[in-house]
Amino acid sequence: MADMERVDRETLYVEKYPQDGYAVVTLHRPDVLNAGSPTLFGELAETISGFEDDAQVRAVVLTGGHGKAFSAGADLGGMTFDSMGNCRRFIRLAHAPFEAIERLGKVVIAAVNGYAFGFGTEIALACDLAIASDKARFGLREMNHGLVPAVTITRGIDMIGRRRVAWMAYTSDDVSAEEAREFGFVNKVVPHESLVAEYTALAARLAKRAPLAVSATKWTLNKAAGGHYREGENLMPAIFASADVAEGRKAFEERREPVFRGE
Repeated sequence: MADMERVDRETLYVEKYPQDGYAVVTLHRPDVLNAGSPTLFGELAETISGFEDDAQVRAVVLTGGHGKAFSAGADLGGMTFDSMGNCRRFIRLAHAPFEAIERLGKVVIAAVNGYAFGFGTEIALACDLAIASDKARFGLREMNHGLVPAVTITRGIDMIGRRRVAWMAYTSDDVSAEEAREFGFVNKVVPHESLVAEYTALAARLAKRAPLAVSATKWTLNKAAGGHYREGENLMPAIFASADVAEGRKAFEERREPVFRGE
């Protein structure tokens, strides 16, 4: 195996393979199934953006490591909003890694190793390509908590279509890796034990592609992204500040069914 350089951060670690021209970013909050948090959002955005001027990295892999989760959603226990301004700041921070992935002039590959719910599904959608283990599961569970999957209902329509977004958002049903491939947001499903070999080979292959052509292609594919994220930021503060979201959070903590009143 080629020489590897590793950098550890609080919520993730980066393994860089300069000889082969790619890096692997692994989400690492195993105690909460790699759930998204303000710290994770910030570290992931900063890490991805940092590859822009790194000549040793021409392709990036995002994965959840060897555990059972890619990311099981957002860390609901850490979500408390006491003002509209606080809500807006949170959603802007949450969007930062999505926009960093879409702006980076290099291919980002999602290697989905397990559960990918909410944030996990959405960050995989933001990546340019996606390979999933046959053990992966996807789902948008936000409505179970009175929330809205903002990235998927805005940006995701371009990626997988209105009917598929509607089904996942309204029902919160899980989707298998094969169903995700049929939906069009996973390119390839592989046996779980082959995932690392598959993403390694793909990343090394894409690292050899012409950088200017890759960047131009990516810019063209993602040129609508900014408006979609701004739309989500305008939508979400009122939802976050609702009594229904407070009830959803309380019910989650108390492990009971929420009672929503449209307030």
